[in-house]
Amino acid sequence: MLRLTFACLCCLLLGDVTSSFSNHWKLPALRSHLGSSESLTSPTNWQLRQRFLLDLLLQVHKPLLHQQLIEMGSQLNEDPQEYKEGSWSLIKEFLGRVHQNQVPRPFTIYNQLDEEMPQNLLGVYRFLVLAKDWTSFQRNACYARIHFHPILFVNALQIAVGEREDAKDLRLPAMFEVLPQLYFEKEVILAAQEIAWHQLTPIRLVTPKRNWKHVFLKYFSPREILTKEEPMSADPLIIDNIRNLAYLSLDLELNSHWNKLINQLVISLEEAKEGIQHQDIIDGDRLMAFRGPGDEDSYRRQLAMRAHSHNSQIYLYNLKQFVAALHMEDLATGQKSTEVIDQPLMTTGGVPYQSTSLDSEAIRRILDLTLEDLKKQIDEVVSHNKDYIENTFIAEKIIANNYLNICRHLSLPINGYKADKPSMLGLATANLRDPIYRSLLFRLQKIISSYGKGNVIQKEGKGIQPIINKVTVSSLLTYEETVYTDLINLIDQQLLQSQRNNLQFLQRHLVARQRRLNHEPFSITLDIEAPAEMTVQARIYLAQANQSSPHLHLDTFVCSLKKGFNQFERLFPSALKESTLSELYEADYPTASDSFRGFPTHLMLPRGTREGLKLQLFVELTAWTGWEQENEEVPLPVLTKSLKDVIIFHRQA
Repeated sequence: MLRLTFACLCCLLLGDVTSSFSNHWKLPALRSHLGSSESLTSPTNWQLRQRFLLDLLLQVHKPLLHQQLIEMGSQLNEDPQEYKEGSWSLIKEFLGRVHQNQVPRPFTIYNQLDEEMPQNLLGVYRFLVLAKDWTSFQRNACYARIHFHPILFVNALQIAVGEREDAKDLRLPAMFEVLPQLYFEKEVILAAQEIAWHQLTPIRLVTPKRNWKHVFLKYFSPREILTKEEPMSADPLIIDNIRNLAYLSLDLELNSHWNKLINQLVISLEEAKEGIQHQDIIDGDRLMAFRGPGDEDSYRRQLAMRAHSHNSQIYLYNLKQFVAALHMEDLATGQKSTEVIDQPLMTTGGVPYQSTSLDSEAIRRILDLTLEDLKKQIDEVVSHNKDYIENTFIAEKIIANNYLNICRHLSLPINGYKADKPSMLGLATANLRDPIYRSLLFRLQKIISSYGKGNVIQKEGKGIQPIINKVTVSSLLTYEETVYTDLINLIDQQLLQSQRNNLQFLQRHLVARQRRLNHEPFSITLDIEAPAEMTVQARIYLAQANQSSPHLHLDTFVCSLKKGFNQFERLFPSALKESTLSELYEADYPTASDSFRGFPTHLMLPRGTREGLKLQLFVELTAWTGWEQENEEVPLPVLTKSLKDVIIFHRQA
């Protein structure tokens, strides 16, 4: 009997040891969720798709070591059946570029002003967005992660995920967490890379030798921890990145938003060029079925032309918003936002950006000459147009269409032909930190405003126009809050991704601490008198008193007015903090995200002052027929407007 008992215990011990060796990477995750029934359930379909994207982006600037993902992306997907119907001609063109080694590989210098960049960005985007189903998308995404430059891959993935039906419920982490080298100063990057693995994960102590009693008792107490670990604080390891002032141009979320905005514009510009070359109109108003893949291909090109117009409007809207907000920040701080701020950034390859050898006066002359040529081009087109109202939109369209050319013409005399060295104007991302780039945006907005304003007061039928009787604004208060950014992608340890994702081992997070501008909740109430039932659109702006500087757009909404008195209250809560990369890994369900079109919501109000920043609030009611787009680029007749003085205060930290 004793021999039989001993044999059974040996079998149990052998099974325990085998299980420990084959599943050792699962133990920490299981222990961290002891007592939770959810940890024992299989991950949902959403969790599997979400974690697939996060695993791809984990240490994206380093070689992929996740064995399962490597196998998925081992071969280039060249099967026409793996792509959406009618898209093969587009995919085939990109695959040709891949075979000819025209797509940037990892560890090369990536420059957004490179002549080949638009075609490569469009190609990788199509490679991802036109994959037929989720399985095909996974294969293509893994291949792109392994073989293409990380910045090119991330930029294309960010846009493709937002447009795929099977990925619209997924969340990507902030780009300044995915590629922090492009957004943080050198000191933060180097400090994070010096953090060792043992500072974030507990060290396992030597397990005391177990006898048969320990093994036997383990099965009566399955939650007993078999290996002891050195005690470790769960508090995050913090790297300070706090400045005296949270400048608008240095805001991480705004720069990340701007980068995506420009990538959208570049893709739509490149698609529009193709559309111009293929001006075939297929199937009229689309009431007839496609006659074949060629028809669908041509129809896609027509949709691309519309997308270009939409993305151009978004770019111009954000251009005006940024310049207006920067003007108001200058008013609040008493500083000039175009002054040079030293930015010791690094590329993903560890190469620091080079500053220009020219002085500010030489740069100013180059800016003047470049934009003088642009203005001549606009004047030539405007001279043939008799409608003054359309001149603004002509200028905006030409500026949007020539965005990359303008930047290239500036970069050559300022930085020279340094294709192998990253420069501030030739950043890997469109970066608002660059003072030369900010000066360019200021001047572009000045050119646009010189051609007049699209909205005009409607003079006819004054008796049937609505009237804004009263505008009530609650107290306006801004403040700086402390936020934390996940720096897990900067850990200089391949252990984080050896064979599989080992993020679950970490007991502490590595974060950067900085401050950002935010505002207390506020409200705006409109009292409107209408002579009859009607539908109008209300637009609300902030502006400097008696200044022609651009207005900061706050809100746009459609009002259904009944005859007589109407009241509308608009609520503006404080901005919430976005989920970090680590928090997204731990999420069990989709999380909300801000809309891409506008500024980050924490920058809705410009910085106030302790004494109070005096501004004016404009409210316009415009005509609404139901087909207009809800943005300020649409030239609508203004039915009535109202003006109110407001004061924005700032609470010191």
